[in-house]
Amino acid sequence: MLLLVWIVSFAYSIVALEFPVHDAVSAAQNLVVRRLGSAYINQIDFNLIPTSNNGLDVAHVYSIDNKLYINGSSATAMGFGLKWYLKHVVQTQTDWEDHPLQLPTILPSVPNAKRLEKASKYSYYQNVCTVSYSSWSWSWQKWEKHIDWMALNGINMPLAFTGQEKVWQATFKQFNISSSGLNKFFAGAAFLAWGRMGNVRGSWGKGPLPQEFIDGQFDLQLKILDRMKEFGMLPALPGFAGHIPQEIAKLYPHAKISRSPNWGSFPDDFCCVYMLDPTDPLYTQIGRAFIEQQKHLYGYTSSLYQADTYNEMDPAQSDPAYLALASKAVIDSMTQADPNAVWLMQGWLFLSGYWTDERMKAYIGGVPDDKMIILDLYSDVQPLWQKSHNYYGKPWIYCVLHNFGGNLGLRGDLPTLAKDPVEARTASKGTMVGIGLTMEGIFQNYIVYDLSLEMAWNSQSIDVEKYVDEFIIARYHSTNKPARSAWNRLAHSVYNVTKGFGGVTKNVITRRPNWHLTKSPFMPAEITYNPKDVVAALHDLLNAASDLSKSTTYLHDLVDVARQILSDLLLHEYKSLRDAFKAAKVSPSVITGISERILILGADLDRLLATHEDYLLGRWLYDAKALGNTTALRQYYEYEARNQVTRWGDGNNNAITDYASKQWAGLVGSYYLPRWRIWLDEVCAAYEDKRQVDENAVKLAWEAFELGWQKETTSYPIHAHGDTIAIAKEIYHKYSAPTSVFNPLIQFLPGN
Repeated sequence: MLLLVWIVSFAYSIVALEFPVHDAVSAAQNLVVRRLGSAYINQIDFNLIPTSNNGLDVAHVYSIDNKLYINGSSATAMGFGLKWYLKHVVQTQTDWEDHPLQLPTILPSVPNAKRLEKASKYSYYQNVCTVSYSSWSWSWQKWEKHIDWMALNGINMPLAFTGQEKVWQATFKQFNISSSGLNKFFAGAAFLAWGRMGNVRGSWGKGPLPQEFIDGQFDLQLKILDRMKEFGMLPALPGFAGHIPQEIAKLYPHAKISRSPNWGSFPDDFCCVYMLDPTDPLYTQIGRAFIEQQKHLYGYTSSLYQADTYNEMDPAQSDPAYLALASKAVIDSMTQADPNAVWLMQGWLFLSGYWTDERMKAYIGGVPDDKMIILDLYSDVQPLWQKSHNYYGKPWIYCVLHNFGGNLGLRGDLPTLAKDPVEARTASKGTMVGIGLTMEGIFQNYIVYDLSLEMAWNSQSIDVEKYVDEFIIARYHSTNKPARSAWNRLAHSVYNVTKGFGGVTKNVITRRPNWHLTKSPFMPAEITYNPKDVVAALHDLLNAASDLSKSTTYLHDLVDVARQILSDLLLHEYKSLRDAFKAAKVSPSVITGISERILILGADLDRLLATHEDYLLGRWLYDAKALGNTTALRQYYEYEARNQVTRWGDGNNNAITDYASKQWAGLVGSYYLPRWRIWLDEVCAAYEDKRQVDENAVKLAWEAFELGWQKETTSYPIHAHGDTIAIAKEIYHKYSAPTSVFNPLIQFLPGN
């Protein structure tokens, strides 16, 4: 046992990062005022206690004489202790949609004292894409709530990438880059993540990134950092990864410069980012200048810098010696400005076949062990820590990726998450130093991420059924049996997809229709569970309506489960249409009938989604437009918001179209359904004429429609309308009840 403690302590001491000095008690009290209310501040006594013997956070929750005590070794430890109390004693909990807590006037006593001890030092949060797919348009009001959510979940290492373009402006000014040169370099407001990673450059559609946005995001970042420091969090700040404006090539003609591959089939103005060779002396000069400017403008540094030089692209050379020099240049550019610098790198690049064991070892080996932490980005499905022999001794973090593009679809792997981090920690021989969430987009499948964050505080595997039951009791603030039965069914079906590659199940309605929608394993349309289990879960949830009709989380989940049923039915109808068209044995009226049912299902989906504010296109567009104070700026931000969730680019041959699709009311009705109607009309006509579908004609019609939709300024509702329970019941009885209103002879129901 002493040897194990020594190994763990040794691993954590390798990286000399220091959490910010903070007043943990004051931070926890302020958290209570904001999230519970000032009436509760005198009911809770917070106290600071030491960390565990191996330097890990601890919390102790107990009651004496009806007074609640939460002792913790940091503000985030106290936050997690408060979350444990709310979940297990009060039976309520927060989430990232900020659904309200259900609180009694007097907080109940803790029946039995609870000691919580972290099993891993760091709880990391966010993918570099999350800031674009989910939070690029957030106000401080939303950020403040979200940082509180982080604290309640014990997150102590969040990514802090907002507002960095202001720092890049100041940095590149030192190297004589003009404003027009930076305009061609900075990606659009909703696409900054990929500009920062060197995948794209420039802002297509409505012009360059506005200076007002750059300034506003910088001011927002200062508030974000102040609050993170108040909680004692260690924010991961940006570092230089070698991506440079085109003007550098003209100003420094002798510098070693190449261009990245065309990542998304974009035209030259928006692709093939200029990359400074890491072995060129200018590399460390720019990297050092950036860190210095960042420290100056923020008035602070965490000494933790995130940078990805080769995100979804391979190095220009394969020589191991070169690769070692390339990574050495990255860390040198950081340490020359900050001797305490540590490089935080996403391990996503190593999924490429380019990275042989020799090359991976050389690249990682170019950085001292105490100067790097690697995010094993997809540990839940494709762990690279095993292939790399625990990253050859570097500290690494077990990460749950799970979602791509912020797509909606009920899917997860709770059994793996309940045990795999524990087994990985043991097998890491002390090199695994944390657990992290690295989903590309949030606001989906919250149970997956709640369990993942809990695993940072568990040294043993968790019983999934017990966890799910406790989760749902707290989520609904109720012990309602039908609701618990519903989630037991979901836990054994949609949340029991073992090592499911490619993210969540994607609804076919959100894709441009063709005859090959089920072929791709990435964001798959196919389902691996019995859809009748989801139908039964909806039936159970509807039976809970009399008890839970006032619960916003219940209504949210009711929409989500009914939405998944419609998604599964759309898949079934699509496959029926495909097979019938190919076989050419049914009458044209059958093809027409299936086509009509697909459109009816889509319309019902739009009506259902409109009943809850968490599923509205209008809110996404409203938040984006709120960033602008002129008509031109509002139109710019609206275009950015519309483009990201639809075409994802311009003039790039639709290479990324629908990647970040969303099942939102308004988007389904005004965008996805018209596209399907165009295609289905041609399918019916082609079948009638006994010919193949004219894909070129369909594509031309789609292009005209989509390009027009991008530039619209139509407003959509920002408030829910319609009765969630009534429409969910209608959907159940219309499609899924034992006696369907549709003729079973046409194989409408799943499994028939």
